[in-house]
Amino acid sequence: MIVERYQPFLKGILVIRQRVWCGRGAEFRRLHWFVVVAVLIWGVLPTVSIHAETNIAPWGSVRERSDSNVYRRPKDLLRDAQGNAPQVHDFVTEVIGGLDLRHESRDIEADLKAGGSYSAYVENSNLNNYGALLNGTVGLDRWVDQYIRGAKLNITQNLVYTPEQSFGRSIQVDDFEGGLVTFRRSRLLNTTAVNGSYPLSRDLALEGGYRFGLRRQTRRTEGGEVAGATFFNTMTHTWFGGPRYNLTRNDSVAALYRQTFFTQERSEGGRTFSTNIITLEGDYTKVFPEWQFTVRGGVTFVEPAGRTFPSGSLLVSSKPERDTVLTLTLAREALPSFFLQGGARIVHRAQARIRHRVYERLSISGTGGYTLSEFFPNTDSQFQSIIGGSRLEYKLTRNIMGEIFYTYTHFDVERTALEYQVSRHQVGVMLTVFLESLGESFGFD
Repeated sequence: MIVERYQPFLKGILVIRQRVWCGRGAEFRRLHWFVVVAVLIWGVLPTVSIHAETNIAPWGSVRERSDSNVYRRPKDLLRDAQGNAPQVHDFVTEVIGGLDLRHESRDIEADLKAGGSYSAYVENSNLNNYGALLNGTVGLDRWVDQYIRGAKLNITQNLVYTPEQSFGRSIQVDDFEGGLVTFRRSRLLNTTAVNGSYPLSRDLALEGGYRFGLRRQTRRTEGGEVAGATFFNTMTHTWFGGPRYNLTRNDSVAALYRQTFFTQERSEGGRTFSTNIITLEGDYTKVFPEWQFTVRGGVTFVEPAGRTFPSGSLLVSSKPERDTVLTLTLAREALPSFFLQGGARIVHRAQARIRHRVYERLSISGTGGYTLSEFFPNTDSQFQSIIGGSRLEYKLTRNIMGEIFYTYTHFDVERTALEYQVSRHQVGVMLTVFLESLGESFGFD
C-alpha cells in the first residue's frame, strides 16, 4: 500500500539517484537516503499507531497578521539618543507546527502537544524569532480508582518559550499571564500542576493539589532599555486543599486553604527576595447540564507587606442554547508581580466570553476583559488593561480550518518612575491543518 502510494515519487528519486550517486561522493549518498526516509515517514505518520491505543498526528498553522505596535509600548519610549524611533506598525507571518500525541489505556489517559513556531517581520526583521511549546495532561483517575474508590488524580504540564504576547491558549490562564504584558522580551514560562481528590464518604471528599511555576526573562529588551521598566524572574510554589461536601446532586460547598510562596530577582541579576500569599475562602458550586455557577469569598494575607484584604471570585458558564456557550468571570485576588515592581499585587479582573456555532462549518466567538492591578504596599501605583477580540472560524474541509481574527489591547500605567499609555490592534487570517479526531485540541491565539 505504501509503495503504491509513493510509486511516482520513488521513480523520480531513482532517476535523481542515478545522476547524483556518481557525481559528488558519499555526502550526496547520505543526503539522498535521508530525504527518501524522511519523506516516507512524513507521509505515513498521520496513520501510524504505536500500538492500539496510542496515536500520533502532525499539525500545522500559518498566520498572517497586521500589528499596529509590535514593540508593545509608546513610540516616545523607543527613541534613541538622536531621537530616531523604529516603525512600530508591521506585518508578521507566523508558521507553527508540531506533533500531537494521544494515549488511552485502562489506567491512563494522556494528551501531549509539542511544537515550534517561527515569526518573520516585514519592516523589523531584527524581531524575527523562534518559539517552542510543550503542553500535556495525564489523567490517572482510573488507576487511582483501583486502590481508592472514587479518588481522582491528574497532572498538567505547560512549557512555553516565546517573545510573543501569547503562543498557545494554555498560558493565558496561567497566573503569570494575569498581569501586564507589555514591552518585548523573550521569556520562558513553565507551569506544572498536580490535582487530586480523596473521598472520605459518599458526600464528603478532600480536595488538594500543588502547582510549580517558573518565569524567566532574557536580559535584553527589544527596542532598547527604558528607565523604570524592570523585569523580575519568578519561581512560585502553590499548594491548596480543603474539604468539599455535596449538599445535593447538583450543589456542593467547600472550605479552601491556598498558599503561594514565591522568590524573585531582577532579570539582570541581584539579590533574591520572597513573598508569601495565604488565602482562606469558602466555595459554593452549582452544576446543571445547561449552566454552572461557582462563587468564592474569603480573605487574603500578604507578607512581608503585612496586609489583609477581602478576596473572591464568581464564575458563571451557561449554554442559553445548544450551539452557544457564554462564560463570565469576576475576581479579586493577589498574584505575583513580575514587571515594574516585584512582590505581590491586588488584581481586579472582569472577563466575558461567548462562542456561537452558526452551523456545522461556521463558528464565531468574542471576548472582552478589564484588569486593574495595584502594587504593594503603595496601591497608588497601578496599571490597567482592556482586552477585546473576535474570531470567525470556517471549516474549509474536514481537516483544514480557516480563521479571521481581530484583537485589541490597551494598557495604562500609572507609576512615579514610569507612566505611559499604549494601544495595540491586530487583525489577520490563519489557516490550520489538523487530524479530524484531534481537531478540538488544536488552535492558537
